[in-house]
Amino acid sequence: MNSRIAALAVGAIAIGLVLAQDFAPRTPLYHTWQYALALAIAFAVLLAYANGVRRGDDGVVGKRLLVALAGAGVVIGAGLAAGLLGPDTASVVGTPGTVAPIPALGAAAFFAPADAAAVARGDAAVTLRRRDGAALEVGARGRPLGESLLYLEPRPAAYLEAWDERGAHLTITQPTSASFLSPVLLFRQQQRIGEFDVPYDTFATPALHRVFRALYFTPRDLAAFPRAIDDKTHPAVILYAADDRGAQLGITFAPSGKDVTIAGVRVRATLGTYPALAIAAAPPAWALVAGVALFVAGIGWSAAASRRLSPRNRRRAVVHAD
Repeated sequence: MNSRIAALAVGAIAIGLVLAQDFAPRTPLYHTWQYALALAIAFAVLLAYANGVRRGDDGVVGKRLLVALAGAGVVIGAGLAAGLLGPDTASVVGTPGTVAPIPALGAAAFFAPADAAAVARGDAAVTLRRRDGAALEVGARGRPLGESLLYLEPRPAAYLEAWDERGAHLTITQPTSASFLSPVLLFRQQQRIGEFDVPYDTFATPALHRVFRALYFTPRDLAAFPRAIDDKTHPAVILYAADDRGAQLGITFAPSGKDVTIAGVRVRATLGTYPALAIAAAPPAWALVAGVALFVAGIGWSAAASRRLSPRNRRRAVVHAD
């Protein structure tokens, strides 16, 4: 009895660990040796119990329970294959309003346009279109596609607007990025500043020959920032300004959505997030459905035999026979 309960408990935990790949895909745990070892140990426990059943240790109840263990084994095998053989999670960072081909999936990702309000809300969408024309809208929760799982990964972003001293609107470019004419910074790089490791990006206003570096600080960063800041509940950026030759022209702190003037340019940075498309390896859905169904069915079949063979039912059978 104890070995039966242990086998069922281990099988249920192992199934939960594998299902987590679909329900919590963001953790890097699934590609670690610790995760693979946990599933391998669970599989060994199930094999040990099955070997005991083969020798007749647990009677009819144990033999019927082999169906459940087989289902757990299917799920464990699928989880090990996805974790050990599947590729590491990849992120596709796309400029708002553009299309990024993904040859490995035979599809293309359409990144929705985003204005200042969309960046502040962080609700921009990504739609995947496949060769057969079918569209798949990807959200925060994982969406399976073959042996991959797609989900959105919010990343720091800023929608920029700039004016000269006379109030004329200035064109913003990103000279170091493929998003050359986009007003949305995606902060693809990191910079270490003291104890902070912050995202940063670069933009320019060609009409005034100004180049700016923007460093993104989250509310958590601002809470530990040594300088007194009025609002630490919203993200903010530090702007460094230089001319075309690299001469420094100033530095300023820019809260989200507030106008600041630096090096003769009035800048408004609306901060928030814009999603990247994450592609993670995942167990195939058929293996999970089949494995869980076998596990549940095997437990039910075994429980039926256990009730029929219980001492109370045996006594009833004797009374009826008399």
